[in-house]
Amino acid sequence: MTLNDRERFILHTMSVMVVDTLIKKVKHDKDAFKNTVPLTVEGMIEVMNEIRIGRCRTLNKLDISDLYEEIQEEMMLGEAIHKDNI
Repeated sequence: MTLNDRERFILHTMSVMVVDTLIKKVKHDKDAFKNTVPLTVEGMIEVMNEIRIGRCRTLNKLDISDLYEEIQEEMMLGEAIHKDNI
């Protein structure tokens, strides 16, 4: 079974978000992340568009916007679970 474009987008977007969060949390380790910069809102939008173009061509910008809102909502609703896991 292969991932559909919606699943692929979620996978890649969450991977970027996790790495960005880790960079922000360990920014005190200058050697490990000296050439990285945390994403801005505009940067995240650009990354999501690159994911859409590169890996999820059947999704349009409205699909991406809807998915992002769904991901945000789910993360907010699941905040307690994530705090326990972290």
